[in-house]
Amino acid sequence: MTPAERAALVRGAFASAYGKALTAELGKSLRKNADPACLKDKGLEASQLDVRGRDLLIKWGTNYWEGVVSLYDTKVFADLFTATDELNRLKQNANVKRYLAIYEPERQAKVLDFIFENFDLYVMIHRIRLTLVHPLRTGNQELLSKNPTDATERAVDKFLASKKSAALDRYLALSDEVQAGIAASAASMAKEQSAKFLRVLDFFKGVEADLAELCIGTRETYLNPKQP
Repeated sequence: MTPAERAALVRGAFASAYGKALTAELGKSLRKNADPACLKDKGLEASQLDVRGRDLLIKWGTNYWEGVVSLYDTKVFADLFTATDELNRLKQNANVKRYLAIYEPERQAKVLDFIFENFDLYVMIHRIRLTLVHPLRTGNQELLSKNPTDATERAVDKFLASKKSAALDRYLALSDEVQAGIAASAASMAKEQSAKFLRVLDFFKGVEADLAELCIGTRETYLNPKQP
């Protein structure tokens, strides 16, 4: 997947029903925690924070994903998986296209969970004044119920049971090889890159400045407003 394809997937995920639900929850957190005096000074209405928050997470979520991808040894993956052209051709098959369309909500949900779970973790570690958003961290069952993964898996299983397609079978087999290749690439990382993985949340570093534009500070800032 190219950077442009990953960026498009992130945007599509945020435009999904689950993405909109997570964005709305983020908006609640921003409105709850934004400094009222700061909002007034900046001429920001609380109603603007949903859209601004969505755009912020699209930007930083994409940045985070690109950072994580940069840690993998792409040469190892390329050596192990040599059927990229075949995989791309199979994507043009009608049954494969239908499978991908059915699977897309789960794919988008995985991207959203990846971004929001790690953003929440960064918020906690760096004591940013935001209420957490992702339902696995907050226990928000209503929001968790909007995750389409379970329904999508049932729809995928039903579709696969109804189709006898050599092209689809081959596509699924190659997809499994891709996942194995990614795992092998991660395992092959040098010791210094393994150390980088321990600091992977640093790819969110700098989000504080964008959050400050939305009048969100750290808990230390609120406790010690004169502290630089």
